[in-house]
Amino acid sequence: MNELLPEDYEQLPDFQKMQYQLAAHIRDPENAFYQADRDINGANAIEVRRLQIYEKLFFNNLFEFFSNQFPVLFQVLGAQRWQEITREYLQKHRSRTPLFHELGQEFLLFLQEEFEPIESDPPFLLEMAHYEWVELAVSIEPKEGIQNDLPLQASLDACYRLSPLAWPLIYEWPVNQISEAFQPQQKPELPTTLLVLRDEEGQVQFLALSPVLYEMIQMIAHEPESSVREHLQNLAEHIGQPVEMLEGFALEILEDLLAQNIIGPVA
Repeated sequence: MNELLPEDYEQLPDFQKMQYQLAAHIRDPENAFYQADRDINGANAIEVRRLQIYEKLFFNNLFEFFSNQFPVLFQVLGAQRWQEITREYLQKHRSRTPLFHELGQEFLLFLQEEFEPIESDPPFLLEMAHYEWVELAVSIEPKEGIQNDLPLQASLDACYRLSPLAWPLIYEWPVNQISEAFQPQQKPELPTTLLVLRDEEGQVQFLALSPVLYEMIQMIAHEPESSVREHLQNLAEHIGQPVEMLEGFALEILEDLLAQNIIGPVA
């Protein structure tokens, strides 16, 4: 039994068998042969010429969609390897969403669970794909962001929450620097810490964060019921630094985060 066909294929009505045959052939035309010479319940089989056109249109549509959503990764891998990965996606992955704009997330699931890299694939492939996917994900996030009434006095004793339109990110590779001309093969000593943000005009921005600021924003995100002073105390213990050193610049940072609507006071 072809792996692209369901286990109960032989028990299905003839018309459903035809549908599964067609879908399997589109996914893997080299190995899943559509029985084009057979009529099912009087339905005319699809002629080879039309079948090839439909298969190419489907593949090219998906190929171009992934190329546009992951442009840097496409440039790094090249068109030939990108075609191979797109075909592998079609052969192996079963999408869990019918929504076209969520295909990028399906591609990430494929890379995490089913993809078999070859020796020439870059070691940062998965992280680079996630970094490029995030831009679309934040741009279509349905939740409402924070709109602070400025000027708002920052306080270390206040509790703040993180905007649902601001996502702290951490990567082992410098994904924000990778390009066709720069492809690192060794991980740097420090991770890359970023914040992706959708601003008031609907534009997506990536902000570089220091590791300490990244940790503070993570604490605000996960423990909005705690004050900034409590976060700084925990952070100081974690990094082995005096809490006074962190409190010295925390207010200025809080004011900047409030001004950009990245955080807001907990009501």
